Amino acid sequence: MSSPPSRRPSGPPPGDPPPEAHGDPIMTETRGMAAQPGGQQPGEPRRRVTSSDVARAAGVSRTTVSYVLNNVEGRRIPAETRELVIRTAESLGHIPFAPARSLRLGRSNIVLVLVRDYTLGWVGSELLRRLDIALAERDQVVLLDRYDPELRPTPKLWQLVSPALVVGMSGLSLSEQSTLELESERFLRLQGTFPNERIGEMQIEYLNRKGHRRIGYAQDVNRAANLIGAERLQGSRHACADLSLPDLEPVIVDPDRLETVDAALDGWLAKGVSAVALPTDEIALLVCARLTARGLVPGVDLAVIGVDDIPAARADLTTVAIDVEAWATGVIASVTALLDDRVPPPIASDIVRLVERASA
Repeated sequence: MSSPPSRRPSGPPPGDPPPEAHGDPIMTETRGMAAQPGGQQPGEPRRRVTSSDVARAAGVSRTTVSYVLNNVEGRRIPAETRELVIRTAESLGHIPFAPARSLRLGRSNIVLVLVRDYTLGWVGSELLRRLDIALAERDQVVLLDRYDPELRPTPKLWQLVSPALVVGMSGLSLSEQSTLELESERFLRLQGTFPNERIGEMQIEYLNRKGHRRIGYAQDVNRAANLIGAERLQGSRHACADLSLPDLEPVIVDPDRLETVDAALDGWLAKGVSAVALPTDEIALLVCARLTARGLVPGVDLAVIGVDDIPAARADLTTVAIDVEAWATGVIASVTALLDDRVPPPIASDIVRLVERASA
């Protein structure tokens, strides 16, 4: 009587430890439901795809897979083998596990951008969009965090994320950026790279050329915007002093509460103010809208000038336009230089121009 044919046990070959037990140079996780390892069916719990899975499917050693996926230099691996490993890894959904990769490289691929809050405005959002694109080409990622030392002290922050570079946006105070610079291995301070004082000067100089001497000014109630607005206000006050104009009396407005805009308008019109310089286009557009609601005409009954030249302002709003592309190019050049351990180039500050439209 013949014995039944032997069956090869499923799973890894004898002597090969299970994927969960070995110490792969690259840890991975599964992407998608297709081509799942170990005969997993859609709907079953996923497990990460390991380099052992790739090695088994490609018919090569796990060491070969590690050399190929880690792009280890000095190893003679035939081109067809290298292509097979890469193709197999892609088909299985093999993704390098970020913490293990950071440990191997000695540095993460994260650029941590710290902001005061998430109301970045058009210029800040455009900068981050361009930075994200540039870093994606380097296989790096932007991580945005709302900086609040009381909520998350920096020692706790460094426990949660180990960035290759920290970027301090302009919404952070000088003291906060100085602290972060001391605590970070690589830090890019954006405070001072933006010509905020010059912007304030340009607004007053323009309104004065138009014959205005009684000028109103508003600041945003938002703390981050107010830090930037304070620099612009300082420039406006310098211009007023140079031109022998009355000092500005800023009022606080909340863009989310129209009654604060109306109250500011009431005060300006009662005092005989003929023009207002505002810290952002968003606030300037609100002032124009509330003027129109009263049957008044921006640029006739009250001159209005903003800052940024956001898309919504390009119909009628006089503003100080910012060359976002030039500024972002400079910031990106500094970021990549620091990531490459090079001295960052200076960021150009001559990036503003006045755009005259109907509102002033």
